[in-house]
Amino acid sequence: MEEEIRQSKIIGILKQEIEDGEDLANQARGTIGYLLLEKKGYSREEVEKNVVFEVKLEKEIAHSSADFIVTVGGERAMLIKCAAGSLGSRERQAVAAARLLGTPIAVVADPVTAEVLDTATGEVIGEGFGAIPVRDRIEALLAEKEPKALTPARIEKEKRILLAFDAIKCCVPQGGAGGVRIGPEPGEEKS
Repeated sequence: MEEEIRQSKIIGILKQEIEDGEDLANQARGTIGYLLLEKKGYSREEVEKNVVFEVKLEKEIAHSSADFIVTVGGERAMLIKCAAGSLGSRERQAVAAARLLGTPIAVVADPVTAEVLDTATGEVIGEGFGAIPVRDRIEALLAEKEPKALTPARIEKEKRILLAFDAIKCCVPQGGAGGVRIGPEPGEEKS
């Protein structure tokens, strides 16, 4: 009986942490959405929200997500992931997603700050909301950077890295509808 009570309390604490983390991530999404449209010069048509994308790994299909994808001149330019907690722990996840989607810039943000990353190198190139590139800067960046094609082996590694991060649900569920499903839905036959 005591063990059941203990388990119930632990589950309650974990659920509350997830809810709190999601609240913080939602605050970050609101801040980023406002900045992109009101302060950074992007139009609504250039900012796609809550993007869920398919990730094929060998014969399996999973889904991942980005909070925002910014497209300028028909080219994907910036991927943004919002989270609660340490941004440093989410950098590699954002870079993997950005590499797979072909955006030269990746951003991780929480309600307090942001980090801007160069997708090619994975290095932090700016800190704070002010470092998120304005539209003119993104246009210049797209003009000066030639897209570097990833090798098939590198693509597979980036997929594995992204899906590993998505599977870690820390405080905020990641990927699609809060998790990553690899394989068929429950009750479906595996093909």
